[in-house]
Amino acid sequence: MRQPTSRHVAPHRWADAFAGKLSEAELATMERHADGCTACAKARKRVQRVSESFPVLKAQSAPELGWDGVRARVHWSVSTERRAKVRAPNRPLAILGTAALAAGVLVLAVATGSVQTPGPAPVAKHVTPPPAPASQLPSLAGLVSRLTGQVMIDGVRRDDAFERTLVAGTVLATGHGRVDVQFGDRSAFSLGPRSTLELRRFDAHAIELVVEGTVDITLAHRAPDQRFSVIAGDRTIEVRGTQFRVTHDANATHVACRHGRVAVRDARGELEVATARKVHFVRATAIDAARVVALSADELDQLAATTPATLPLWTDAQTLVQTSATLEIATVGARAVRVDGVELGEAPLRVRVMPGRHTVETADRAGRFRRAGWVDVEPAKPAKIAVQAEAADAPSGGTAARRKQLRAGIDQSKLGQCTRAISKAGLSAYVAFEISIDASGAVQFLNVVDSDLPASTRNCVREVLADVRFKPGLAATFRDKLEL
Repeated sequence: MRQPTSRHVAPHRWADAFAGKLSEAELATMERHADGCTACAKARKRVQRVSESFPVLKAQSAPELGWDGVRARVHWSVSTERRAKVRAPNRPLAILGTAALAAGVLVLAVATGSVQTPGPAPVAKHVTPPPAPASQLPSLAGLVSRLTGQVMIDGVRRDDAFERTLVAGTVLATGHGRVDVQFGDRSAFSLGPRSTLELRRFDAHAIELVVEGTVDITLAHRAPDQRFSVIAGDRTIEVRGTQFRVTHDANATHVACRHGRVAVRDARGELEVATARKVHFVRATAIDAARVVALSADELDQLAATTPATLPLWTDAQTLVQTSATLEIATVGARAVRVDGVELGEAPLRVRVMPGRHTVETADRAGRFRRAGWVDVEPAKPAKIAVQAEAADAPSGGTAARRKQLRAGIDQSKLGQCTRAISKAGLSAYVAFEISIDASGAVQFLNVVDSDLPASTRNCVREVLADVRFKPGLAATFRDKLEL
């Protein structure tokens, strides 16, 4: 139900708005009312601050109550009290004995000359250590998680971009391309086409990115002593935890916030941009003269589509270089692509994935996604799948011919060596596989889909199938089952 503009907006309606429960139309109506109503504007600001504190409170751990310590102290007090009652009758004798022993020790010390006159006890002074310089703080490192088109790292187009760790001082530049970099759990940035980005500071306490062009950022919530800022000309955009975009050139700066909150400031003031809001500054425009407005549905969809790619199991950069791998998806022309059901934009591209089997889909001219194949990825070993135009655009008409060529080309002698052990045992088995052959006769991919063979025997059969050679003809992608 829409909020009427003639009445004040109830505070709980603002809470629903900041929680993303209202439609764009309802939100726009409430914003228009608040722009002309001082009371509602104050209520909106108050509810916004309270709403933004909820994630912080949720992230805080519960206070630790020293129940074990309390229990130990109670036990000690009770047991000491009991022991004191038992020793009470002999206390005078104990005191006399202790005094005599102390006197004897003192006489011995005087006789041997080992007694020294104690000097005044030193007074402990509390000295606050100076803050550690940035060079001594724990440094961060980022990893390329997705790359397409023309991208340079420190002025060089590198083939080993996915194997490099990006640290403070690194400069990224794009032509007609895009690069995503992950530097933490659910924290990454994506540098858009024709843009440059400098990692001016990149450590555990502060991250400073200097941008010319467009950068999309998704950021996990920061600790109280951690700072994250984007420097765009003479303006700085600082955040705690959010997803947002900054576009900056010589003429203007544009900031759009998908969720969370960012603060834009310069030498003259500061302005907050909250969830589903944007602000545009023309060069030399004062901050207090700028107006924060709502994002349209199309703009929100665009921000969602440019979310930086991240791995769900982030540990650290050095470990992930060894435990992940690069998957290259080669296509004829630009095609939208999905890996394991997640849209990654237009191929050809390279993306970082974890080991295992991954499903690749590409879109045809009608925008329908069709499966291009399966890819088995091993740690630290680059993998590739090539999608030909015929296989992506239309169903192949050469399946029967290619299946016949496959059967005729299998080396039965090598196949018999692979299955010798199970044949001696009188067992039968099968291997189900999927294969794609282009018009030139090249095998684009060959993946074992299912089998009841041991891994070593299954791999041996796959190698026999991969050795089959095909002549030029119609392209085909099909599944088949080999009974052994």
